[in-house]
Amino acid sequence: MPDPRLAQTAVPDPYPAETAIPDPHLAETVVARLAAWRVPRVFGIAGEPVAALVEALHSAGGEPEFVPVRHGESAASMAIGHARLTGGVGVCLSPAGPAAFGLLAGLDAARRATLPVLAIIDGVDGVSGGDGAGGVDQMLAGLCRQVWHLDDLRRVPALVDAAVRGALAGHGPACLLLPGTSGRPSALAEVSAESVAVDPGRPPAVPQVGAGMVFVESTRPLAAPDAGTVFVDSVPPSVVPEVDAEPDFTESGRPSAVAGVDIGLVVDELSARVPPEAAVTMDGAPGLSRHASRLPPGIAVLACDAHEVSGAALPYAVAVKLVDPQRPVLALLTDDGMRSHGLSELVTIARDWPHWPDPRLVVLVLNTRAGYPGRQVADDVPYAGWARLLGLRGVRVDRPELVGPAWDEALAADRPCLLDLIVTPHSSP
Repeated sequence: MPDPRLAQTAVPDPYPAETAIPDPHLAETVVARLAAWRVPRVFGIAGEPVAALVEALHSAGGEPEFVPVRHGESAASMAIGHARLTGGVGVCLSPAGPAAFGLLAGLDAARRATLPVLAIIDGVDGVSGGDGAGGVDQMLAGLCRQVWHLDDLRRVPALVDAAVRGALAGHGPACLLLPGTSGRPSALAEVSAESVAVDPGRPPAVPQVGAGMVFVESTRPLAAPDAGTVFVDSVPPSVVPEVDAEPDFTESGRPSAVAGVDIGLVVDELSARVPPEAAVTMDGAPGLSRHASRLPPGIAVLACDAHEVSGAALPYAVAVKLVDPQRPVLALLTDDGMRSHGLSELVTIARDWPHWPDPRLVVLVLNTRAGYPGRQVADDVPYAGWARLLGLRGVRVDRPELVGPAWDEALAADRPCLLDLIVTPHSSP
């Protein structure tokens, strides 16, 4: 449920009865329509295919604000976090091509939770979804409730409005495919009032406005390869012994004790110190999410779904901090998630935190060193050292008696802090 303290007020339909397109430049027109819908920010990947749209966002003076991220999965996760916290539409931006595939996991999570998320993919050439579009519309049709493809530049405002309405309808994510925002169309016409008339008392229906829109039915199957099957006879039984002439017990797969701190103790120590106004984001890993009940009642907890991208808790935390910079935010994630997205998104935190009135953003990494019960340590990344390289606070903890003081230090720091806690690969029940 969205936090009622941060929920966006109802946004009236910003399209008046008769309005000429505000600017002949496609990118500026798209940004103007997003601003009219009071979209506060757009999370996206900066690059040449979206350069004109990013420049238009910067020229708009922060309405909406462009938040550059390092990967499409992070952009989608931040949009989801924004939608969950505020109830408003979360917008993510990606260039067409391979970068757009990074949005898939986040859009699937938004579909499962029926969250108002709008994905804008820029630089899609072609109309019918053939080779020019790279099959992007077909790929997204199985994840988004509505997919809109612009092919008539005269209908840009109406198409953006329809996409935002579709996302806000409450049925899941919507997608807007743009052919490219780098060119200036030679002629743009006004959009008639009849083409965008919507009854505010009924669920937003997407109007037909001529050949300017091509709607891709969401019932089309997702273009994904089939899974293969492994026959049982081809898998060796687990009881087959391994015999080595010269045994090496540091070899991969050998049993080895992994010392560290119990995860339950970490959450209990946090519960005794967490500020009542704080927001906590948690990864969907079973070993972590089941400890959410240990937190005090009344704490705003945004727990990622088990189907979401590993490490989504950190993009969630960034989105929460951007919505309410005066609120302490804590992100709890596993080392797998930290390696996937956390290391790169620390750059986003390092860039933005000097502008926050309250710099308290604590990133807790439960570092199992890629181990699991009864197995050796496979990896050990110095997460705290990486944070210090970026100008953040970094603390590494490997003994239970240091957990409480580490939380005290992190919550009192004058900048975002990363706690690298060496934990056992299992947690207390």
